[in-house]
Amino acid sequence: MKMNKQLTWIFLAPLKLVGVVFLFFACETAVDIEIPFEKPQITLNSNLRHNLFPSVRLTYSKHILDNNWEFVPIKDAAVRLIHEGEALPLAFVEETGEYTNLNRLLVEGNEYRVEVEVEGYETVTATEIIPISVPIKDLIYQGKVKVDAWSSNDDVRIIFDDPEGENYYEISAEFYRQYTYIDQDGNTVYYEDNYPLYLEPKNPTYEKDYNTDGELLIDDKLFEGREATIDLFLNGSYFSDDMEGEIKFTLKTVTRNYYLFHSTYGLQWWNEGDPFAQPVQVYTNISNGIGIVMGESISVKRIDP
Repeated sequence: MKMNKQLTWIFLAPLKLVGVVFLFFACETAVDIEIPFEKPQITLNSNLRHNLFPSVRLTYSKHILDNNWEFVPIKDAAVRLIHEGEALPLAFVEETGEYTNLNRLLVEGNEYRVEVEVEGYETVTATEIIPISVPIKDLIYQGKVKVDAWSSNDDVRIIFDDPEGENYYEISAEFYRQYTYIDQDGNTVYYEDNYPLYLEPKNPTYEKDYNTDGELLIDDKLFEGREATIDLFLNGSYFSDDMEGEIKFTLKTVTRNYYLFHSTYGLQWWNEGDPFAQPVQVYTNISNGIGIVMGESISVKRIDP
């Protein structure tokens, strides 16, 4: 009799477990929770470049649950660019969705303050100094490096003189060529290639986990105040007889704000979709808002393959 009770318990135990599981799922209840949508912030973005007209883009920030990918520009703001006490008004241009003024070119070495007034908000401000451009002293092609049986990379050296003080740079390159061909109807067709090249530094100190467009963003800690020599690989082989075109190298002298923004933005872009990555706070220098105002000056030099 004792054995029968034990057997009964053995057979009933799984049934009780199934019943508990059934009740657990049967009692699931949908609850609507209202998530508060806070007042959006003013987002101010501007890249102040030497010898270009000022350009400012304004939008409202979005809630994290907002599925609309389009950022609609703010068209009714009062925007001013201030230099040495002189306020230059910027007007909204419908075609570009930005505020600008075509009567004033920006100048390297100058400090500019952007002020934005939108009804219902405190004045949004940011200040930036456009850095002095640093010319490319020399570009040297150093041959090809075999990658595998099917491909090779071009080896290039870029040289420039780093001024005294704390400096930041972005190096990029692009390939351009233009040619013609005759189509099936006998017409002459003009065609051009123009695309960025991926740069890989030989010195691992300059390497980063991310590389959004193939450019190289560096500081001057390894060559402060001296001649800088940066050895790079171009991802591909462009210095050959059948590649009729040119390679343009651009050396941007950028500000600390530019460097910090692109460094943090690049990390966020690289970590997107990785559930194990630490969150990255994108750098901003905007008061009473978010976004970035940064400065740059460029130097360009070409190499014919």
